[in-house]
Amino acid sequence: MRSLQSASRRGLLTCGLVLALLGTTPWALIAAEAPAPALIDQKDKSGYGKFVSFKDGTLTLKGNYSGLVWHDIAGKTPVVHWDNAANEYKPSGNAEVLGKVEAGTWIIVGGNRALIRVGARKGLTTGTFVSFKQDRLLLLASNLGGSYVKKYGNQVHFSKFAADVPVYESIDGGDFTLVGTPTTTLSSVKEGTILTVHGAGDDNITRIEIGVPKSK
Repeated sequence: MRSLQSASRRGLLTCGLVLALLGTTPWALIAAEAPAPALIDQKDKSGYGKFVSFKDGTLTLKGNYSGLVWHDIAGKTPVVHWDNAANEYKPSGNAEVLGKVEAGTWIIVGGNRALIRVGARKGLTTGTFVSFKQDRLLLLASNLGGSYVKKYGNQVHFSKFAADVPVYESIDGGDFTLVGTPTTTLSSVKEGTILTVHGAGDDNITRIEIGVPKSK
């Protein structure tokens, strides 16, 4: 009986060790084998996104759907910065200045890498909600310029938003509070609700607001 009990204890200890290993090893392997975000080599094509890094002539941006990379950017490539006060781009040097750009800054790379723009005009579009289908938002906008309305009408279609765009909501006229992302929140918005989309450059949406707080 003693030998049987001893064997049982040894068996339980062995099983415990095996289970412990099985419980940890697969997660370690999954973490080690997780693929890095895909990078699309833009070569001489234009593109835009949020600044990630610039090192040894290689510029990396975070686009809405993947990473974007340009190799062998010449040191003499002109760079301009958006000046809010002047409401225009102004020269700021050559490619070397990209090493001082803050992460997350909006960057636009022109075709053939002839010009790199840092920053962009900030703006917003306010309108009433029409639909959110296949990750695309449709608004009837109320603050568009006359030339735009004459050419396109007041319907504004937004392309698929980046997954991390924050969405805020004002409930019963209260302050805006974070409620989620476009994918998790916009599909439940009621038609006619007022939405404001903030952006800084083409497709660079910084936040979306649902409703309007009461003025204090």
